[in-house]
Amino acid sequence: MKKHYYMLSAALLLAGAAQAQGTELFFSEYAEGAHQSGVNYGGTGLSTGNERALEIYNPTNNVVSLAPYSIRRYSNGSATVVEEEKLFRSNATQQAVGANTLPPQSTFVIANGQATLNEIVNNANQFSAAYLAGTTTPTVIVGGGTVFFNGDDAMALVRYPSGVAGQGTGVIIDIIGVIGSQPAASGTGGAGNWSGTNPADGTPPVYASSANQTLIRRPDISTGVKVNPAAATYNIADEWISYSRAFNGTVSNPGGQLYDQLGQHLDYTGPHGAYQTVLSSKLAKFDANISVYPNPAHGTATVEIKDAKVGSVVVINNLGQRISAQGKGQGQEKLSLDISGLKAGLYFVQVIGTDGQTKVYKELVVE
Repeated sequence: MKKHYYMLSAALLLAGAAQAQGTELFFSEYAEGAHQSGVNYGGTGLSTGNERALEIYNPTNNVVSLAPYSIRRYSNGSATVVEEEKLFRSNATQQAVGANTLPPQSTFVIANGQATLNEIVNNANQFSAAYLAGTTTPTVIVGGGTVFFNGDDAMALVRYPSGVAGQGTGVIIDIIGVIGSQPAASGTGGAGNWSGTNPADGTPPVYASSANQTLIRRPDISTGVKVNPAAATYNIADEWISYSRAFNGTVSNPGGQLYDQLGQHLDYTGPHGAYQTVLSSKLAKFDANISVYPNPAHGTATVEIKDAKVGSVVVINNLGQRISAQGKGQGQEKLSLDISGLKAGLYFVQVIGTDGQTKVYKELVVE
């Protein structure tokens, strides 16, 4: 199994103002349609029930290469990647104009390859591979078919520091949902979804859900969710707004769900910054000298430290529960973590330097 590392810039961890500035790509729209298979909704033909798309926004003042980026799907509460695809601008005209890049303050749309609605098809820069297409497909890293997501699948936007998606270790830069947790279904049958309300959305506030709705990112959001949220407190409405729904109370109208904001993020009110992804040399060295193994682990896990002064290590789960260990700051040591009381799933190991400021996050899967 691959190990995936979650790294945060020291500057972002120390300064809230810096974190607010748009310096990296993030998800800006999420569309999970409720359309029925075999019905024509005015699109290119009979719907297959896969009217789905994701939009990514570039909040920076720079042209950004898409070569290092991928989309992941963690299906049905999985703590490991089920499907992953590279971002690749596949529209021939757009490819000729912008190569595989994303211009400043603009969007990139990856849509389900079986979508039929004109608002999705005409705005798609890339169509997702067929479901479980296999790694022989050029854009597929794992499985394939990332945009076949349902409301209970966590989605992640990933950047590879190597510069090529799929090569080396990917860094998660945004998450929709909670990795390793499956929301319970409401009512009878069907998949669960992440949902909630926000007082900023009126009285009564509009209900936002990851199923059967089209969501846009709140205008003031300038950066993605880089650390997996706690399932017990996750409210999708904290960062997302519902602008179109297939179900309004007891009224069902899948054909009335809109996608007319796809391909734009004009409501963005956050500051535009310079594209910045490179870790400081100090933080990069700190991260490289720390390893967590075995992974997956059962019973105990070891944090090995080589030429790095660590003050503390904390294991965090989706419910915010913590297991901690204190380092001696000697630069060369091994810390043993007793994880025998933890349920199987995805956890995050936060490693903090003796200065109290240098921090990195690493992923740990408990069996």
